[in-house]
Amino acid sequence: MNEEIKDRLRQHAGKVLLGGTGALLTLSAVTLGASLLSDRPAASDPQAKAVARNLEGKLSDARAKLATQHAALLAQLPGMDIERVNRDRTTGRSLLLSLTDSSASLRTVKEQQVLLDARYAFLDHVSRVLTEFVPEWMTATGATKGAGTTYTLADLDIDVSRVQGLNYAYTGVARLDPVRIGPKQTSATKSEFVVFTYSTSQGGAVTSLDACRASSKTRDALAAANDDPPSSSPSG
Repeated sequence: MNEEIKDRLRQHAGKVLLGGTGALLTLSAVTLGASLLSDRPAASDPQAKAVARNLEGKLSDARAKLATQHAALLAQLPGMDIERVNRDRTTGRSLLLSLTDSSASLRTVKEQQVLLDARYAFLDHVSRVLTEFVPEWMTATGATKGAGTTYTLADLDIDVSRVQGLNYAYTGVARLDPVRIGPKQTSATKSEFVVFTYSTSQGGAVTSLDACRASSKTRDALAAANDDPPSSSPSG
């Protein structure tokens, strides 16, 4: 993980941990309520279901309120184009998926590098995305020995890290959960986290991209913040 990404991840660590803490508190409240209700006679099952539905409704309302507040805060930032930020976030999601779908590909590392180099004009033969991330990702996910693990995007957090004139920079943290384990992986294969940064110009064109696979220590810390149950996995 290069120093720039480390610095940006540290800047967002408070938010990541705060979000994880909120999720844990919510889950704890639901679990506690379910536990208390489970001690009651079977006749109270309808009441338990009603309470569970009520809790789920409150959670949905809280999430919607948080999203509204977040949008309002962004709107207060001077010179911030919210519509552009939303478009750029969609672009960031597409970039992330393009980088990580190679885990289930039959392409070689070289073929994947050539594919990405041809697809994105802002990448070149010295880009760390091509020279460092792609080989490490494909090796870690088993793609260098045939089709590796297939992942689904479980969570994605993309934040504006800098606005400089008409240029916007973003930092993203993605969680990918395994849905099909490759033949060279084990059933204990854990979620992967990818940290990435990218910049866009006025028209929304991407001008730079960097990415790294979180180390085992960082991955476990992020997984714990997301209430991921502990299990063993290959170190990375």
